[in-house]
Amino acid sequence: MEADEKERGGGLNHIIFSSGGTASLAVADWVKEQFPNDNIVMYFTDTLWEHPDCYRMLREGSDKLQLPLLTHSMGLNPIQLMFEKKMVYNSMIGDCSKILKMRVGMDFLKRGKLPAVAYWRNEQFLKDADFKTDATLYFGIDFDEMHRETAITKNWAPFNVIFPLIENNIWKEEVLKKYDIEKPELYKLGFSHNNCHGRCVKAGQGHYKLLKEQLPDVFAKIMEQEFHLKMYVSAYRYITKGNDPKDKTPIPDEDKIPLHVQEPMLKELDDAYRDYFYDRALKPKLYVHPAGSAAVRYAKIQQYSFMKKDSQPYPIRQLNQDDEAERAMYGGAELIDRYDIGGCGCFTDSHCEIELEGVDV
Repeated sequence: MEADEKERGGGLNHIIFSSGGTASLAVADWVKEQFPNDNIVMYFTDTLWEHPDCYRMLREGSDKLQLPLLTHSMGLNPIQLMFEKKMVYNSMIGDCSKILKMRVGMDFLKRGKLPAVAYWRNEQFLKDADFKTDATLYFGIDFDEMHRETAITKNWAPFNVIFPLIENNIWKEEVLKKYDIEKPELYKLGFSHNNCHGRCVKAGQGHYKLLKEQLPDVFAKIMEQEFHLKMYVSAYRYITKGNDPKDKTPIPDEDKIPLHVQEPMLKELDDAYRDYFYDRALKPKLYVHPAGSAAVRYAKIQQYSFMKKDSQPYPIRQLNQDDEAERAMYGGAELIDRYDIGGCGCFTDSHCEIELEGVDV
């Protein structure tokens, strides 16, 4: 009996990575059914960028399954993280999931490091305060995401990792009926996941078109934030060009901005944008990009965006213009690829452990 239980992922401690979606809720229900007397924890790493209904789903799941919910957060959202890293993430570089979710979880579970934000819901259901020792980790990965299984298992070694939705015949929607829990709002609106309020730096054209149609206020805000983030990052790269290790393009020493001049310029740049990205101001302060007064050969603002089209930056502003143009054409040429959905897979990058070791925010 003990051998069989161990093979199925048994033991005293069970940690379910919960995202606010039906998949992780179904996993939590399955684990509770299999091991009703064991120590079970629902674990949520918060990006601080979620739809209010995602938090409702997590709270209600914890309440109705009578399982403790532990929430951890670095204290930054993806926009603030990009501001601090001086980068605009995209489909190729999406460190928000690596740093805000995976790094937070790994620091805690593997290294015992508490994040900036940590709190419990229903802690009274915790059977033992030591819930990490020899814990089995559970992820809500389904058949259509089996390609993520190997990377997740490798990243979380030496923990035992289980994928109940792949290994068992579990109907995710049934758990909502079982506990009388309302379907997440983003699912109702047609989104494939219940994360990041319908926004994602790795999302594609079809996803952002849906965001514009279903959540126009959220779309307008992220369109504005992407533009200001592009201006901030391009100004930073312009000022530090030739001196920034991230810059691979050599320029003559005489054309570099001296370090003693860079310092006040970077301070001015930070002062112009910091309050905006930390939601303490509605708009950035007035700031003139240094390229505006440069020699002609350097008077260029580098373009950055979440999406790409034909291997070139494709800003949300351009997608918005293309969408309006499509509407004006009444059935004319399609400018937006509706099948380009994109999206990230948290906890999956096979190189994540290596990259995270040297990451500071």
